[in-house]
Amino acid sequence: MAVQLKPGQEERLQHLASQSGLTPDELLQQQLDRFLDYQEDLARAVKRGDEDIAAGRVVEHDEVVARIEKLLQGR
Repeated sequence: MAVQLKPGQEERLQHLASQSGLTPDELLQQQLDRFLDYQEDLARAVKRGDEDIAAGRVVEHDEVVARIEKLLQGR
């Protein structure tokens, strides 16, 4: 797979890679792994949230606000 960089991105990438001691390819691979991990974690969290809603494990907005107000009053 080839990625087309926008104007200026290659220079920025070269600069950041040289600062980190990595090649531009290594830096991109590292950051792509982080991005993919984040996206997978986010998808799992959304799925868990959907499952909680389907199972009725929710707290209504008004209740959340009331709990927060109670916590803030206790300070």
